[in-house]
Amino acid sequence: MTGGPTPRRPPTPPPLPPPSRVDNNVDVGYGPVVQAGVIHGGVHLHTPASARPTPPPPQQVPRDSGPLVGRAHELDALDAALSAGGIALVTGMAGIGKTALAVHWARRIRENFPGGQLYVDLQGFGPDEPLPAHDVLAAFLRALGQDRPDEFTTTAERAAAFRTVTTGRRMLVVLDNASRVEQVRPLLPGGQNCAAIITSRAALTGLGVHHQVLSLPLRRLGEADALALLGAALGDRAKVDPGHTRALVRYCGGLPLALRIAAGRAAESGSEAAAVLGGSSGPHARLDFLDTGNDGGSALRTVFSWSYRALSGPAAQAFRVLGVHPGHRIDVFAMAAATGTTRDKASAALLALVRGHLLTESGPGLFASHDLLRAYAGELCAPERDTVLTRLYDYYLPVADRADDLVAPLRFRVPLDRPGMPGPELPDPPAALAWLDSALPTLMALCTSDDERYDDRRWRLAHAVRGYFYFTKRLDAWITTHEAALRAALRLADPRAEALTRTNLGMALVAVGRLAEAEEHYVRAHGLFLHLGDERGRAGASANAASVLRRRGALAEALAKQREALTYYRRVASDRHVCITLRTMASVETDLGRFAEAVAHAEEAIEIAVRLQLHLEAAQGFNSLGILWLRMGEAASAERAHGQAVSHSRAAGSAHQEAKSLRRLGAAALASDDRVRAARWWALALRLFQEIGAAEAEQVASDLASLTGRGKSGTPAS
Repeated sequence: MTGGPTPRRPPTPPPLPPPSRVDNNVDVGYGPVVQAGVIHGGVHLHTPASARPTPPPPQQVPRDSGPLVGRAHELDALDAALSAGGIALVTGMAGIGKTALAVHWARRIRENFPGGQLYVDLQGFGPDEPLPAHDVLAAFLRALGQDRPDEFTTTAERAAAFRTVTTGRRMLVVLDNASRVEQVRPLLPGGQNCAAIITSRAALTGLGVHHQVLSLPLRRLGEADALALLGAALGDRAKVDPGHTRALVRYCGGLPLALRIAAGRAAESGSEAAAVLGGSSGPHARLDFLDTGNDGGSALRTVFSWSYRALSGPAAQAFRVLGVHPGHRIDVFAMAAATGTTRDKASAALLALVRGHLLTESGPGLFASHDLLRAYAGELCAPERDTVLTRLYDYYLPVADRADDLVAPLRFRVPLDRPGMPGPELPDPPAALAWLDSALPTLMALCTSDDERYDDRRWRLAHAVRGYFYFTKRLDAWITTHEAALRAALRLADPRAEALTRTNLGMALVAVGRLAEAEEHYVRAHGLFLHLGDERGRAGASANAASVLRRRGALAEALAKQREALTYYRRVASDRHVCITLRTMASVETDLGRFAEAVAHAEEAIEIAVRLQLHLEAAQGFNSLGILWLRMGEAASAERAHGQAVSHSRAAGSAHQEAKSLRRLGAAALASDDRVRAARWWALALRLFQEIGAAEAEQVASDLASLTGRGKSGTPAS
């Protein structure tokens, strides 16, 4: 051992109790133990569950929009093609019922797919940009239990992880509204017993080159089926004579979407079909406007206008907001902000839109609209677009800032100079995390709009949610929003905004291995902070630059940067930043062989993290200490430290950090020549890595196979 005198050792905690069972497929349970030096203040211990429950299978398919009529042949074809797994492509024009068919079939047979059902609207056609497979794969992997899918930096890596996670499951994937084969191919599951349904307005002919695909084109409903759908939608709510009903069916061109909206309008008005058709001169008064063409656009626009004209003033205003609000889903608080009204009035307007079939309730308090309806709303809202968009920015910014503060407490925040509007109650970090997850598509759209009039709000919004990005490791969203925020800051010629954004962007770039770009951002940020006389900013830029230097092997330079940052953080009593800096210093000092300093700094970092109940930082600190003890030849102390890391990982809710800690436990046990114990820890780590689809699973499986003499599947190696 090198690096000065023998470091003091912390009090030896009680040993970890052995796992309750010894097979390689059962999680471990042990009580809280403490390994630390001198602790000032209270110690808060959280007893972990004895076993991590398996995440429930995802059930993402939305509700049926209403009765499905006239598609018995197509349902039979899907039954035959997908009962044992396979791929089906449902095609047809806008509004013809592709989504309704796929959703109805998926919900009808969901018990046949116990591995879960995944659903995504790929936004291939409509006012929004199509979703790339790269982003959808991250969402799918999260739904299947992986904490940090953004650590897979390429689409190919994510697709491989998705195929790995889905192999062995029996699950269904619904890929709605696709526009290109490139959107679809990476999202196909890997298991032979998995099924996938794709809907598209395009033929996607290239999909069949590498896959056997059932092609299922949808036709417009015939008169009999259209009458049946209209009758089912009307029920007993409106009396329409047969002649008027047939006129209405012909006007809607056999399009289920138009029929449902027209039926809703007729039922809401309680009038004859002639009134619905807009005429005092009979049911054929407006049929000269019918020009369905290839896409049914004119018919749909006219049918939409029937329902819109029947709305009350507040409901009509709420409908127009849908043409401005980015993303398919909106909640009552955002609607209240956008319309400048109360929550109760916004709720009443949203429910009126649901009754008129212009919205669907996609989840508790969340409302979604068809892309064609949003496009129509966009045609109506032009005069008030700027007012609505300003209100939306001024609503989402303070709510996102408040939510992020719960997810990442004690982080430096830019003071907001605008009063916030009423928003949802966020009583605790899980509630804040759920809100951020749900609002992320909208937040990203607001950050990346590139509308120069909102540049000041855009960079502030990106900065407000940086803690969320770090906690969830949503690296794609982090980089995308902050690159847009940097463009905004440069246009504003705001050096403080630029420096803060470059610092945060650099952190994301380091995480994906783009070190040269990160270093450039840190250097520029440091210079800007120096010019501004901002010591806090300079300290942050120095600490972050050290992460690049360490990865390049410039350890002495990295340590000098960290000491510079630590001096400032101690002077201003920023304990969270002191904790993080001490932990990273300990890692560099371990690499340099300065073990005495490393132990002291790691223990102090742990003490601060435990006192502040920063469980993720505590887990990282205990892992750093465990690595250090192992480098010093103290395997038993290393195992105890990594055991504490497991406990804090669970308290933080990070399965990935827990799996990393279990892997470290195995390495420490192996260093003590306890191969049985090492195998147990690695088996537990492997199970967690596999559950979350982590890249480390392959290496752990290989290490475990070498240790036990069994193949990766658990069978004896030949």
